[in-house]
Amino acid sequence: MKTYNKLNIKLLFAVLLVHFLSSCSKEFLDEPQNTAGLPEPIVFSDREIVQSFITGIYDRYKGQWDDDLADDVNESDPDTGGLYAMYFARTAKGNDLILAPTFYRFDYAHDNRQPTYRRTSFTWTFNYEIINYANLLINGLANSSLDDVTKKEFTAVGKTIRAFHYFQIALEFAPNYNTDRTSTRIPIYTEPATGASVGNPPSPLTDVYSLILSDLTSAIQDLPEERLGKSYINKAVANGILARVLLVTQDDWSLASSAAKAAYGGTAATAVISSSWGNGFDDLTDQDWLWGHFQNGTNESNYYWMAPHVFMDHLTVSLQNTYINTNFRDTFSDTDVRKLFQDLYNSATPYREFITTKFAFAFESDVPLMRKSEMVLIDAEAQYNLGNEPEARNLLFALQSARDPNATLSVNSGNDLMNEILLERRKELYGEIGVEWFDAKRLRMPINRDAVHRVAVNVPADSELFYLNIPQSEIDANPNMDESLNQ
Repeated sequence: MKTYNKLNIKLLFAVLLVHFLSSCSKEFLDEPQNTAGLPEPIVFSDREIVQSFITGIYDRYKGQWDDDLADDVNESDPDTGGLYAMYFARTAKGNDLILAPTFYRFDYAHDNRQPTYRRTSFTWTFNYEIINYANLLINGLANSSLDDVTKKEFTAVGKTIRAFHYFQIALEFAPNYNTDRTSTRIPIYTEPATGASVGNPPSPLTDVYSLILSDLTSAIQDLPEERLGKSYINKAVANGILARVLLVTQDDWSLASSAAKAAYGGTAATAVISSSWGNGFDDLTDQDWLWGHFQNGTNESNYYWMAPHVFMDHLTVSLQNTYINTNFRDTFSDTDVRKLFQDLYNSATPYREFITTKFAFAFESDVPLMRKSEMVLIDAEAQYNLGNEPEARNLLFALQSARDPNATLSVNSGNDLMNEILLERRKELYGEIGVEWFDAKRLRMPINRDAVHRVAVNVPADSELFYLNIPQSEIDANPNMDESLNQ
């Protein structure tokens, strides 16, 4: 249980205090100032301090993580940052984008899943640390004297955070839910760790998803729509997370549709309106954005770490290591505003032929984590699976017509319609959340790369390459985990 005992105990009741600047035009927070920590009774005695604690949790989403948690030397790298690093590692594993042999190159080659590798250790540690913070929040509120309204609201935030990160662990460290629901690889913790904590045994995947769904359905009842800014979770974001989870379980398409509608507002034509296309995808005030990382370029910035912008923008001094598959480029019509590709280098190297200008890098570039357009596409997929193909086509067209003035209502049905929805997800969300990898895993599809790729690996459906091994550090520290999990 190295994740807790080596790292979290010294931060157990740390509160990352912030100043809320109501005059800010985009977000109401500064970089946390106090990391000395406060005792639990003080943390949970005041609403503003609890809010500061939650802000500190969100700040960890933009962290820069040490490769080796056992020493005191920070050897962190841009491909093991916060939430953005996990999403971009998924992005690198698909067919639509091509990575140069720099950062994320091992993710790109599907060669980064062994128990001692940085990707494995970071992904496990990052998510379980945030889960422990969520458990601290939920437990501290339960034992506090705060008023019931405050306790219910912030407990709902804690449950949403916990559910979100258990969902990430389930995606990253277990087979697809509908491939093997009995897979037993992930320990569940619902109480905060202490110095005496012993790691729990792994639970069946069904239990992990039961906790995720229970936390989300409970939280949605108590979360408000109001929030300090779009870096914060509210009812719409929790509904969006629930909709994503239901894309994986595929057992309640009616709820998937209603959750998606609750997230995007129910009117697809207005939900999908966006000013980001052609403007750098770097401003969370865009009405299409539901949730994102805020940066201001100074005390709120991850500088040259924050994916995807720093890796995909070739027109600014940055890391510039991502290219576009020619065949993916060719799926966009010439009148589609999303066709933001350039043959910048006039290179004879096939994989370097096209770059994208979707993302503009700057230290103040905000990063999308969830958008209404994604929710409209989830609703379209839900309608398809409910047998309501006309509505699925209408929802699809709401997005397509907003991106391309020459778009026409789809005439596809059956598998052709489903494939059109999946292609639209790739075209709309490329570079953002690893959508191609996510869809291939949940729908039990292969990832077959075109010959244009630098590494033309093919990943069969249900391959073990769709999930990581359990970190060796966890196996060594947790007596209830053993080597057989990685065989």
